[in-house]
Amino acid sequence: MESDQETKTQEETENSEQKNQERRNESLFKLMLASGVHYGRAKRFTHPSVKEKLLPNHKSNIEIFDLGQTLSALDRIADLINKIIGQGKSILFVATQPAGQETVKKIATELSMPYLNTKWVAGFLTNFETIKSRLTYFKDLSAKAANGEINNYPIKEAKKMERELEKMKQIYGGVATIEKLPDFVFIINVNYPSHRTVVREAIKTKIPIIAIVGSDNNIEVCFDAISANDKAPRSINFIIAYLLRKLKPRSNQSELKIETETESEPNQKSQITDSDSTTV
Repeated sequence: MESDQETKTQEETENSEQKNQERRNESLFKLMLASGVHYGRAKRFTHPSVKEKLLPNHKSNIEIFDLGQTLSALDRIADLINKIIGQGKSILFVATQPAGQETVKKIATELSMPYLNTKWVAGFLTNFETIKSRLTYFKDLSAKAANGEINNYPIKEAKKMERELEKMKQIYGGVATIEKLPDFVFIINVNYPSHRTVVREAIKTKIPIIAIVGSDNNIEVCFDAISANDKAPRSINFIIAYLLRKLKPRSNQSELKIETETESEPNQKSQITDSDSTTV
């Protein structure tokens, strides 16, 4: 009798957990739809490697991602990043397209990881020793500006050095502390023109790629990937916010605003918060 009661209690607990999970997923799917995470590109651009990540047999000319797979990938990538950090390894975050520049800077800064978000420096991975010499020069120039030593130079030369420093800050500011090749590269949109070079260099140096891939991306170049809309700022913002919420649940990321805009609700703002049913 007691065993039957325990079995019944266990089943009730499992059913309750399942319902909670279903409610959580439903709330997340609504946020993902509002953020446009499900949109791919026109079908004529679809890369064959991504087809299994897409909804089949729909009439629209625009590819639609299977959000169930996308959500599973988000959780899997968050666990992977957490494991990488726990092992003391590094990830270089890359997004040089306007849609992802600020967002990639945000996650890299939060995780104390290097990033490149204005341009890809050719040879950064394949010619790293030369890049290190540029980084050393950048740090020396920064130190001269900080301690006022730059003012000891002739005015014309000092102005030239200041201009050069500002330019180098834009490029190297996110990787100033890097001392060795990263263990992983995280790329938003591997098919973006300058990111194709990142992919080639990562493959050549055998650095695994983690990525957000759109329907026109070759997912096979990735160690692991999130299949989703990699073009729209709202979609990228949702994905990065979700990852940060999983990776740093007790930081100032406990309330992450996800900008969404739909035809019926043009200025809607959705959030993932500790108290929301979308808590992750």
